[in-house]
Amino acid sequence: MMYHPNELIQDIQERLDRMVQDYKALLDKNKKLETENKSLANSLEEAVKQQESLRKKLDAINQETLSNHKGLEHWKNETRKEIKGIMKEMEKCLPQIESLLEK
Repeated sequence: MMYHPNELIQDIQERLDRMVQDYKALLDKNKKLETENKSLANSLEEAVKQQESLRKKLDAINQETLSNHKGLEHWKNETRKEIKGIMKEMEKCLPQIESLLEK
């Protein structure tokens, strides 16, 4: 069966029209995706900055905690020394107290 040239031309024209419509739709979709991509890239950049800021804060907290721990250890050691000194003084006083009680 042979197609009439006008039918063939019309068929080609319809296909070209669909291709142009598809192309325009793809251009529009691509533009939307590029806009969305820019927005997501900006959000990612902001999240990375926030993460870095939080990491710095965490490092500062860790340093402060370490410093506080060292201070606490120093205080505990000094307190132990004071208690040992007090106990030695009490041990020195015990014989005097015992002798007073015996009287």
